[in-house]
Amino acid sequence: DAAPFSDASFDLVVADHGANRFVDPYDFVPEVARLLRPGGLFVFSGSSPLELLFWDDAADTITTELRRDYFGSYRTEVVDGPVEFDLGYGDWIRLFRANGFTIEDLVEVRPPEGAESSYRDDVATAWARRWPMEQIWKVRKA
Repeated sequence: DAAPFSDASFDLVVADHGANRFVDPYDFVPEVARLLRPGGLFVFSGSSPLELLFWDDAADTITTELRRDYFGSYRTEVVDGPVEFDLGYGDWIRLFRANGFTIEDLVEVRPPEGAESSYRDDVATAWARRWPMEQIWKVRKA
């Protein structure tokens, strides 16, 4: 569904761990492009595509062993959970470009040594020091 706002209503759209994981990106990215004025900024954070590849559903934790294929992980139906969407980096780039965005930055979040998380367990925090578990995209509407 379309957001209840007119075209080109905003200079900034921000999303944190929501739209990019639980809404089909081929629906929400064009909608963000519609809502932004030319030059407007879209910033969002969420899980990296790598997190899903290493996630062990049975143990409900991240592992150091690949569990899924990188290609074809676009839509995942979690047992007794939500449908999740994950794009690879190349797919994100093509989607942004197709909707008139230029990429300003991709931050692959890495917790510093000694960092503690109230959200993730120690296993996940240690994992995220080796591979990017979270990402922050910064794209601008041309």
